[in-house]
Amino acid sequence: MIKAINGWRAVFALMIVLFHVGATGLEEMTWAGVTFFLMASGFLLSMKHPMDELDRESYLAFVKRHAFKLFPLHWLSLLMWIVAMALLGFLVVKPVALTLNVALLHSWSLSHSVYFSYNKFSWFLSTLLFCYLCYPLLARWFMPLPLRVKLYFIGLLAVIAIIILSGTDDYGRTALYVFPPMRLIDFIIGMTLGDICKSLSGTRVLGRSPNGTDAELLSVALLSLGVMLFRTCDWLLPWSDAILWWLPVGFLLVTCLLYDKREGFIGKVLSSRPLQWLGDISFELFILQGIAALVFNYLVAPALGHLGLGHPSPFDTAGSTDVFSADPYSMICWFILPIDIVLAWAVNRLFTRPLKKQFFAF
Repeated sequence: MIKAINGWRAVFALMIVLFHVGATGLEEMTWAGVTFFLMASGFLLSMKHPMDELDRESYLAFVKRHAFKLFPLHWLSLLMWIVAMALLGFLVVKPVALTLNVALLHSWSLSHSVYFSYNKFSWFLSTLLFCYLCYPLLARWFMPLPLRVKLYFIGLLAVIAIIILSGTDDYGRTALYVFPPMRLIDFIIGMTLGDICKSLSGTRVLGRSPNGTDAELLSVALLSLGVMLFRTCDWLLPWSDAILWWLPVGFLLVTCLLYDKREGFIGKVLSSRPLQWLGDISFELFILQGIAALVFNYLVAPALGHLGLGHPSPFDTAGSTDVFSADPYSMICWFILPIDIVLAWAVNRLFTRPLKKQFFAF
């Protein structure tokens, strides 16, 4: 794993969690983060698994290996969610939705009540599974094509996506946001960028490039430009979920590889031990954020209330807290994030890593 990319995984995972649990101003970076995770998956796979030969055995071996990264964590988080909701008395069993969830097929539904059912954040694993299933085929039949042909193909997919999204309402855009074939475009772009960078390995471009700080600042500037464009150009709304972020995220990934082991200031921060640690548990951070919110809502918040925190002041008809109290719900994201980090670390340490060590030599 390129350290800067792993550091960005941590940054985007934290932004996604903070946005989902109530922090404001992070909506655009959440969209960029999901695009980053999908593009980075294709980007890294294209360099690690070229798949020059594809037969039944190699395809099944690849799929089993990468499906194993998703299913155990998904099943554990699904079980935790079901148990928690049952204990709270809120569990509603939906046979079709549950079956699709267990099989990691729920992101294929265009129904909000299915793809966001149970642990709603697991839609990402369902979509990523489809990308993993497609990768060996794409690596064998798409990647050997001339670069110009690949770019034409990606351009055609982009035009189709733009046309489809331009005539879709908010509900439809959300359904397409999680729909695997639509998000496969992100994955393919990442694969293509990785293949381009791989072909440049050892050339002047990668061998004699200057210090990375300027390129890293440009990466951040492109992300900031995407945020600014979205906030000032209402007509970009239909394409803000993914298409708006292809260029800045792609440039960011190439920069991370270009200056690997020769990072600038931002790269050194991203390579720091805390961000590397968070990057290693970023999957768990993303998947367990809903469970962390349940822990806060039904265990932590009541305990804070029992300690005299967060009760409205009897002297204020507006319901604000007095100066000796702290309202946990006014800063809910900063309560939930530490819970999510602890849960993610525990699951990674006690569940994910032992399974990987036992069954695969990762």
